Amino acid sequence: MKNHKDIIDSDNASTIRAILRIGTWKLNLETGVYVFDNTTCDILQVPHGTVMHRGQNEPLERSAKTTAQIELGLKELIHSGIPFNQELEFKTPKGNPRWLHVVATRKLENGKCTEITGIIQDVSKVKQSQNNLFQQNQLLNIAEKKAKLGHWNWDFKTDMLTCSENMCRILGVPVDAQLPLETILDDIYPEDKEYVKDRLATNLKNKYFENFTHRLETHEGKLRTIEVSGDIYLDKDDNIINILGISQDITDYKEIESELVKKNELLTFAEQKALLGHWQWNIITDEVFWSANLYYLFKQKEKSKLEFNTYFGYVHPDDQAEVTIHFDKAIKEGTFGKIIHRILLKDGTLKWILLLGEVILNEKDEITTLVGTCQDVTEQQLQEIKFKGLVESAPSATFIVGEGNVIQMINKQAEHLFGYTSEELVGKSIEGLIPPRFEKKRAPEREKFRANPKVIKVDLGEDFYMINKSGNEIPVEVTLGPLQTDEGLLVSMAIRDITAEKLYQHKILKAKEELEILTEELTAQNLQLADFTQITSHNLRAPVSNLNSLVDIYKLVDNEQERDELFGKFETVIDHLTLTLNTLIEALSAKSDTSIKRNEVSFSETFKKTEEILTAEITRTKAVIKSDFSEVDSIQYHKLYLESIFQNLIGNSLKYKSPDRVPKIEVSSGLHKGKVVLQFKDNGLGIDLNKHGHKIFGLNKVFHNHPEAKGIGLFMTKTQIEAMGGKILVSSKVNEGTTFSVYFS
Repeated sequence: MKNHKDIIDSDNASTIRAILRIGTWKLNLETGVYVFDNTTCDILQVPHGTVMHRGQNEPLERSAKTTAQIELGLKELIHSGIPFNQELEFKTPKGNPRWLHVVATRKLENGKCTEITGIIQDVSKVKQSQNNLFQQNQLLNIAEKKAKLGHWNWDFKTDMLTCSENMCRILGVPVDAQLPLETILDDIYPEDKEYVKDRLATNLKNKYFENFTHRLETHEGKLRTIEVSGDIYLDKDDNIINILGISQDITDYKEIESELVKKNELLTFAEQKALLGHWQWNIITDEVFWSANLYYLFKQKEKSKLEFNTYFGYVHPDDQAEVTIHFDKAIKEGTFGKIIHRILLKDGTLKWILLLGEVILNEKDEITTLVGTCQDVTEQQLQEIKFKGLVESAPSATFIVGEGNVIQMINKQAEHLFGYTSEELVGKSIEGLIPPRFEKKRAPEREKFRANPKVIKVDLGEDFYMINKSGNEIPVEVTLGPLQTDEGLLVSMAIRDITAEKLYQHKILKAKEELEILTEELTAQNLQLADFTQITSHNLRAPVSNLNSLVDIYKLVDNEQERDELFGKFETVIDHLTLTLNTLIEALSAKSDTSIKRNEVSFSETFKKTEEILTAEITRTKAVIKSDFSEVDSIQYHKLYLESIFQNLIGNSLKYKSPDRVPKIEVSSGLHKGKVVLQFKDNGLGIDLNKHGHKIFGLNKVFHNHPEAKGIGLFMTKTQIEAMGGKILVSSKVNEGTTFSVYFS
């Protein structure tokens, strides 16, 4: 009869299984009846206590593939003892799809399988996550295609490049193809080949990748401009392992850049037409820079030596005091603003000048430079025309906003960006183009600008969006500038569409994450191959050699009866070889699994579950099993691995019991030098360690003539323990017993 604590522990275990969506089930092979616990019934969406018969009245819908998996897996489990471990797809009676991870083991009585027990876990959400990840990878490929970029991995040792799907498209090579570097270089525009080779050689020599640009000749004969960036990865000895990089087709960007250069040239031309020049005054060195048109405005010889007094010498005598006060105030307060004053040229020409400027501070908030513009505003009417020309020649979408946030002027770039004509927007409020959610954060920025009008870039602490005519939001970068007129303060809003930049940044980050994951996977696979080579050389050589010998004998035998006997031997050897291969694959998976999750698991709960699983064998052998986890009862560990360790070691003690006495098994935990130690002690047959100690954990190594001895359990137990960073030791005396000690990391 269970005591109160056992009942509580059982309830807790049931609750945990229900939370984790893990249930248990049994199949009686004699009656064909399935028995489910409540959690399994909940997962399958059938009433608690539902009785199912194998092959009859099964309420779950399943595909032919799932049926075939079940039948084959059960057949292998029943007849060969191969564990059933499958992920299967069903549909519940309520029509809900389910992905179930089913694990099962068999129970033997007198060498015959009479019962199958197992666990079932609902992994539908995991499958959905995997599908979502696949879709995200598809989206990344689409995004790379839209951004006209691709990523590549250059294995420096093999000189082979592996390219992403879109990179293959850019190069015009088959998808997933691995190509030598020379093949890639063949498509580079002939005039750029030596340059590219030189840049690569310099990067490899410096072990640092500096970006470069080259032209690529496509198979259609078109020239594309490619920008190449990357990172060089070194091993611990500072040797190059591989280079990861991104290549982007920037042909369109180059065309835009060329267009911008042309627009800047137009801006310079407009500066001349608007009688405008720009200037810069370094207060510390008293060095002055004038644009070419400013020399022209002042009829000064271009590139002649300048200083502040050069400009001040042209100021009309009646305005010199006002100009001096303005500059002094700008230096003192850090704000230049604007001033209109007269100048008197050497030939006697009198002009009115609009002087605008800005104060530049260093990191210590000290004024170092004044920059600004100087415009001939002698004819006010001409000023307005020239002002409109400047706005139109601006490379960004630009709004001129007046009192009450009313739009007074927009340029062509603004029409193109927002989809409105000038007539549709002029006279309307700019607020109609801004989502209301930004109002709270814009209010203090707006007041700050009004209190101290100067050129600023809008920074709300988050991405800023505006709305086009179609109702779509556009990510933008907005720069505000004050324009003082006789009618009051106007605000110039320079708006730059940064959609492409946002997409580019996002795709680069995603590509980097994918490349890091790929690197980890490749590293793990390399380690797997190394382990597999070593293990196969020891464990597969004998059966393969045996098969070769049997083949040679078969060729020499003419008698059909002898050949039939040889076929029987072939099957035996092949069965052993198949079991060995499956075990090696499972072991290598455990060794290389870099995603093993650790959770807090209980020794006592795991022990109790093991007792339940081995109930029949414990009852049959009348074994006495004791446990003591008073010193340590929980550890951060992989749950299934810990259950496997308990089941293998306790199962071994039952399997190799002494025929002369009742089996006694003691399982206890403790601490040794700060590490948790788990001990499994029995009074069974024991092992001659002098004879077998060197191979006790080897694959297919057995030490007793037991009919079920496979030499797999201890091999897998050691593999799982070492995969989690621990170790296992054994001490034993023949006919006295064995103690296994598991040291956890």
